[in-house]
Amino acid sequence: MDQHLNAYGDVARPTEAGHGMDIASQRADELDLLAIEQVRTLVSRGDAKGAVLALDIGCGHGGQAARMAQAGAQVLAIDVEDCADKVAASMRAQGVARAAWAFRRIGIEQIGSVDLQADVIVCQRMIHYLRHGDALAALTALRRAAAASAALYLSASGMDSELADGYAGRGVDVRERFALLTADRACKHQIALPVCLYREEELADLARAAGWRVRRVFRSSFGNVKLVATRG
Repeated sequence: MDQHLNAYGDVARPTEAGHGMDIASQRADELDLLAIEQVRTLVSRGDAKGAVLALDIGCGHGGQAARMAQAGAQVLAIDVEDCADKVAASMRAQGVARAAWAFRRIGIEQIGSVDLQADVIVCQRMIHYLRHGDALAALTALRRAAAASAALYLSASGMDSELADGYAGRGVDVRERFALLTADRACKHQIALPVCLYREEELADLARAAGWRVRRVFRSSFGNVKLVATRG
Protein backbone atom coordinates (compact mmCIF):
# COMPACT_ATOMS: atom_id res chain seq x y z
CA MET A 1 0.00 0.00 0.00
CA ASP A 2 1.26 3.51 -0.81
CA GLN A 3 2.58 5.43 2.17
CA HIS A 4 0.87 8.76 2.80
CA LEU A 5 3.40 11.52 3.36
CA ASN A 6 1.15 14.26 4.68
CA ALA A 7 -2.39 15.43 5.33
CA TYR A 8 -2.89 16.08 1.61
CA GLY A 9 -2.78 12.34 0.93
CA ASP A 10 0.37 12.53 -1.20
CA VAL A 11 2.09 9.18 -1.55
CA ALA A 12 5.73 8.17 -1.73
CA ARG A 13 6.66 8.73 -5.36
CA PRO A 14 10.39 9.44 -5.26
CA THR A 15 12.36 11.27 -7.90
CA GLU A 16 15.91 10.21 -8.67
CA ALA A 17 19.18 11.15 -6.95
CA GLY A 18 17.70 12.13 -3.59
CA HIS A 19 15.65 15.10 -4.83
CA GLY A 20 12.57 14.26 -2.80
CA MET A 21 9.12 13.12 -3.82
CA ASP A 22 7.28 14.04 -6.98
CA ILE A 23 4.20 15.90 -5.77
CA ALA A 24 3.14 17.79 -8.91
CA SER A 25 2.18 14.57 -10.72
CA GLN A 26 -0.26 13.82 -7.90
CA ARG A 27 -1.98 17.17 -7.46
CA ALA A 28 -1.80 20.89 -8.13
CA ASP A 29 -1.20 22.84 -4.96
CA GLU A 30 -2.27 26.46 -4.38
CA LEU A 31 0.86 27.88 -6.00
CA ASP A 32 0.44 25.61 -9.04
CA LEU A 33 -3.15 26.77 -9.41
CA LEU A 34 -2.13 30.43 -9.25
CA ALA A 35 0.35 29.82 -12.08
CA ILE A 36 -2.29 28.03 -14.17
CA GLU A 37 -4.71 30.89 -13.58
CA GLN A 38 -2.05 33.32 -14.82
CA VAL A 39 -1.49 31.22 -17.95
CA ARG A 40 -5.21 31.22 -18.68
CA THR A 41 -5.44 34.97 -18.13
CA LEU A 42 -2.60 35.66 -20.56
CA VAL A 43 -3.95 33.21 -23.14
CA SER A 44 -7.43 34.78 -22.95
CA ARG A 45 -5.99 38.25 -23.56
CA GLY A 46 -3.96 37.30 -26.59
CA ASP A 47 -1.73 39.83 -28.34
CA ALA A 48 0.71 40.22 -31.18
CA LYS A 49 3.49 38.76 -29.06
CA GLY A 50 2.39 35.22 -29.82
CA ALA A 51 2.35 32.20 -27.53
CA VAL A 52 2.36 32.42 -23.75
CA LEU A 53 5.67 30.91 -22.69
CA ALA A 54 5.87 28.96 -19.44
CA LEU A 55 8.95 27.55 -17.74
CA ASP A 56 8.78 24.73 -15.20
CA ILE A 57 12.07 24.46 -13.30
CA GLY A 58 12.69 21.19 -11.50
CA CYS A 59 9.73 19.72 -13.36
CA GLY A 60 10.06 16.17 -12.04
CA HIS A 61 7.54 13.91 -13.75
CA GLY A 62 5.96 16.89 -15.50
CA GLY A 63 2.60 17.16 -13.77
CA GLN A 64 2.58 20.96 -13.54
CA ALA A 65 4.22 21.39 -16.94
CA ALA A 66 1.38 19.35 -18.46
CA ARG A 67 -1.27 21.40 -16.67
CA MET A 68 0.22 24.66 -17.95
CA ALA A 69 0.42 23.28 -21.49
CA GLN A 70 -3.19 22.11 -21.23
CA ALA A 71 -4.11 25.66 -20.14
CA GLY A 72 -2.66 26.97 -23.41
CA ALA A 73 1.01 27.76 -22.74
CA GLN A 74 4.03 26.76 -24.76
CA VAL A 75 6.02 25.00 -22.04
CA LEU A 76 9.69 24.33 -21.48
CA ALA A 77 10.19 21.79 -18.68
CA ILE A 78 13.68 21.52 -17.21
CA ASP A 79 15.18 19.26 -14.60
CA VAL A 80 18.65 18.22 -13.51
CA GLU A 81 17.47 14.61 -13.79
CA ASP A 82 16.61 12.84 -17.04
CA CYS A 83 12.82 13.11 -16.83
CA ALA A 84 12.07 13.23 -20.57
CA ASP A 85 10.09 9.97 -20.68
CA LYS A 86 8.08 10.80 -17.56
CA VAL A 87 7.29 14.30 -18.82
CA ALA A 88 6.19 12.85 -22.15
CA ALA A 89 3.90 10.42 -20.33
CA SER A 90 2.34 13.24 -18.29
CA MET A 91 1.76 15.26 -21.46
CA ARG A 92 0.08 12.31 -23.18
CA ALA A 93 -2.11 11.71 -20.14
CA GLN A 94 -3.31 15.32 -20.34
CA GLY A 95 -3.83 15.15 -24.09
CA VAL A 96 -1.18 17.78 -24.79
CA ALA A 97 0.11 18.03 -28.37
CA ARG A 98 3.81 17.25 -28.80
CA ALA A 99 4.42 20.67 -30.37
CA ALA A 100 3.26 22.42 -27.18
CA TRP A 101 6.18 21.41 -24.96
CA ALA A 102 9.88 20.63 -24.75
CA PHE A 103 12.18 19.16 -22.11
CA ARG A 104 15.81 20.04 -21.38
CA ARG A 105 18.05 18.32 -18.86
CA ILE A 106 19.68 21.26 -17.09
CA GLY A 107 19.70 22.70 -13.60
CA ILE A 108 18.54 26.18 -12.64
CA GLU A 109 22.20 27.20 -12.39
CA GLN A 110 22.36 26.89 -16.19
CA ILE A 111 19.28 28.98 -16.83
CA GLY A 112 21.35 31.62 -18.60
CA SER A 113 21.83 29.16 -21.46
CA VAL A 114 18.09 29.08 -22.17
CA ASP A 115 16.95 31.48 -24.89
CA LEU A 116 13.45 32.02 -23.57
CA GLN A 117 11.60 35.12 -22.37
CA ALA A 118 9.19 33.22 -20.14
CA ASP A 119 5.89 34.80 -19.11
CA VAL A 120 5.08 32.34 -16.33
CA ILE A 121 7.79 30.62 -14.29
CA VAL A 122 7.19 27.83 -11.79
CA CYS A 123 10.01 26.71 -9.52
CA GLN A 124 8.60 24.40 -6.87
CA ARG A 125 10.44 22.35 -4.23
CA MET A 126 13.96 22.70 -5.66
CA ILE A 127 15.59 26.05 -4.75
CA HIS A 128 16.41 24.66 -1.28
CA TYR A 129 18.92 22.25 -2.89
CA LEU A 130 21.18 25.26 -3.55
CA ARG A 131 23.29 27.17 -1.08
CA HIS A 132 21.84 30.62 -0.44
CA GLY A 133 24.47 32.38 -2.56
CA ASP A 134 23.93 30.00 -5.45
CA ALA A 135 20.16 30.42 -5.16
CA LEU A 136 20.60 34.19 -5.34
CA ALA A 137 22.74 33.89 -8.47
CA ALA A 138 20.23 31.52 -10.08
CA LEU A 139 17.21 33.74 -9.38
CA THR A 140 19.12 36.76 -10.66
CA ALA A 141 19.93 34.95 -13.90
CA LEU A 142 16.35 33.74 -14.11
CA ARG A 143 15.08 37.31 -13.96
CA ARG A 144 17.26 38.16 -16.94
CA ALA A 145 15.73 35.24 -18.85
CA ALA A 146 12.18 36.35 -18.06
CA ALA A 147 9.79 38.51 -20.04
CA ALA A 148 9.33 42.08 -18.81
CA SER A 149 5.96 41.26 -17.23
CA ALA A 150 6.87 37.74 -16.07
CA ALA A 151 5.38 36.18 -12.95
CA LEU A 152 7.40 33.82 -10.75
CA TYR A 153 5.83 31.10 -8.61
CA LEU A 154 8.55 29.93 -6.20
CA SER A 155 8.52 27.56 -3.26
CA ALA A 156 11.03 26.13 -0.81
CA SER A 157 10.95 23.60 1.98
CA GLY A 158 10.29 25.44 5.21
CA MET A 159 11.84 25.86 8.60
CA ASP A 160 8.33 25.49 10.00
CA SER A 161 7.80 22.09 8.38
CA GLU A 162 8.57 18.69 9.84
CA LEU A 163 11.74 18.65 7.73
CA ALA A 164 13.26 21.02 10.29
CA ASP A 165 12.87 18.53 13.16
CA GLY A 166 16.43 18.00 14.36
CA TYR A 167 17.79 19.93 11.36
CA ALA A 168 21.40 21.04 11.92
CA GLY A 169 20.72 24.32 10.09
CA ARG A 170 18.33 25.55 12.75
CA GLY A 171 19.79 28.65 14.36
CA VAL A 172 22.22 29.18 11.46
CA ASP A 173 21.99 32.36 9.39
CA VAL A 174 20.24 31.65 6.10
CA ARG A 175 23.32 32.77 4.15
CA GLU A 176 25.29 29.91 5.73
CA ARG A 177 22.46 27.42 6.28
CA PHE A 178 22.99 24.19 4.33
CA ALA A 179 22.70 20.82 6.04
CA LEU A 180 21.35 17.30 5.77
CA LEU A 181 17.99 16.39 7.23
CA THR A 182 17.89 13.89 10.05
CA ALA A 183 17.98 10.29 8.87
CA ASP A 184 14.29 9.63 9.50
CA ARG A 185 13.10 12.80 7.73
CA ALA A 186 15.48 12.22 4.84
CA CYS A 187 14.22 8.66 4.45
CA LYS A 188 10.54 9.58 4.68
CA HIS A 189 10.79 12.36 2.10
CA GLN A 190 13.64 10.89 0.02
CA ILE A 191 15.75 14.04 0.41
CA ALA A 192 19.28 12.69 0.55
CA LEU A 193 21.11 15.96 -0.20
CA PRO A 194 21.90 18.99 1.99
CA VAL A 195 19.23 21.68 1.90
CA CYS A 196 18.71 25.29 2.91
CA LEU A 197 15.33 25.45 4.60
CA TYR A 198 13.59 28.84 4.56
CA ARG A 199 11.30 31.00 6.62
CA GLU A 200 8.80 33.20 4.81
CA GLU A 201 10.71 36.44 5.19
CA GLU A 202 13.98 34.75 4.18
CA LEU A 203 12.61 33.50 0.87
CA ALA A 204 11.03 36.89 0.20
CA ASP A 205 14.34 38.64 0.93
CA LEU A 206 16.12 36.22 -1.42
CA ALA A 207 13.73 37.00 -4.28
CA ARG A 208 13.98 40.75 -3.67
CA ALA A 209 17.78 40.61 -3.61
CA ALA A 210 17.62 38.93 -7.04
CA GLY A 211 15.56 41.85 -8.37
CA TRP A 212 12.08 40.32 -8.21
CA ARG A 213 9.11 42.27 -6.85
CA VAL A 214 7.43 40.09 -4.24
CA ARG A 215 3.65 40.23 -4.42
CA ARG A 216 2.67 37.53 -1.94
CA VAL A 217 4.30 35.13 0.51
CA PHE A 218 2.48 32.41 2.39
CA ARG A 219 3.03 29.09 4.09
CA SER A 220 1.37 25.79 3.28
CA SER A 221 -0.30 23.80 6.02
CA PHE A 222 2.70 21.44 5.84
CA GLY A 223 4.98 24.41 6.59
CA ASN A 224 6.65 24.99 3.23
CA VAL A 225 7.08 28.55 1.93
CA LYS A 226 5.29 29.78 -1.23
CA LEU A 227 5.95 33.04 -3.04
CA VAL A 228 4.54 34.96 -5.99
CA ALA A 229 6.70 37.66 -7.56
CA THR A 230 6.89 39.67 -10.77
CA ARG A 231 9.84 40.87 -12.78
CA GLY A 232 8.66 44.46 -12.91
